[in-house]
Amino acid sequence: MRALIYKGVQKVELQEIPMPVCGPDDVIVRNVRAGICGTDVSAYLLGGLYGGIFPESELGHEFGHEMVGFIHETGGNVAALEKGMRVFVNPLTRIPDPSQACMANAFSEYVLVQKAQIDHNIYILPDSLSFDDAVLIEPFSVGTHGKNTAQTKPEDKVIIYGAGTIGLCALSALIAQGNTKIVVVDIDDKRLETVKVLGGIGFNPKSGELYPFLKEHLGEITNIYRTPVIDVDVVIDCAGVPSIPVDFLNYSKPGAKLSCVGMHKKELMLDFSIIMSKQNIILGSRGYTREDIREVIHNLAGKKSSVYKIITHIFRMEEGTEAFLTASDPSQAIKVILDLE
Repeated sequence: MRALIYKGVQKVELQEIPMPVCGPDDVIVRNVRAGICGTDVSAYLLGGLYGGIFPESELGHEFGHEMVGFIHETGGNVAALEKGMRVFVNPLTRIPDPSQACMANAFSEYVLVQKAQIDHNIYILPDSLSFDDAVLIEPFSVGTHGKNTAQTKPEDKVIIYGAGTIGLCALSALIAQGNTKIVVVDIDDKRLETVKVLGGIGFNPKSGELYPFLKEHLGEITNIYRTPVIDVDVVIDCAGVPSIPVDFLNYSKPGAKLSCVGMHKKELMLDFSIIMSKQNIILGSRGYTREDIREVIHNLAGKKSSVYKIITHIFRMEEGTEAFLTASDPSQAIKVILDLE
């Protein structure tokens, strides 16, 4: 079979490698679409340490973790799954070791799913859900988990920091559940155009001060200290910028929640007296749950958002290097997809 192999910094190669062997409790999936994630790009640009992707030898390593396809082969003990079924593969549970999720072989024509189980590591796709849309299940689940971690309700007012793939997926998840007051903050005007297309309100901090903009679109209230604050219920950080938690504590109303999805690479100093007095809640959001995935599949199949519009480029396997170069340039791309058919 063919596979796009990670060979190190700024080096991927399309190679012929052996087919995986299907055990009695396993299935083999024929990958049809795969998405390039930010972790894949980090490994490509900076090395495996930054994306959890490591070339085991001079032969490199299979990688990628956003994939959909159909079942090619089933083990003798697998009764509930049949050849030809269209499926999403959960990279976190594809094998027993979740630390290997970023090397889940999405950029290979075939992938082994060990101890296959429906709604655990294999999710059956509805007939109404195309592969072109289903390829977004994994990042859409990450964004959905970000709003679900904070138990966001449809009537809540929300701020999202970051209009990359995950920020736009969080926006789409909120739109799908009925939220209408959503401000997305980013410094890229092109991405903010996508925010508008998806149904959010975009703001570029380079164009002016953030607080007056939030006041205009979300409203302002006075807290217990007679200090004006923004009437925001949930803030979702998909950017990982150090100033975001500090700003959240300064302008958010009592009881507001901060869901941290983006990776923070530096230690932060926070004033816990503010957290205590305003009873703010800061939450970490990592990965996704079975419930998040089910919600995403339901929303995609029901066309409850326009999240598919974040896909900016589609490449063939033979164009792997060009695909990664494009995905590495945020001025060109938001979401890059590989067509493995």
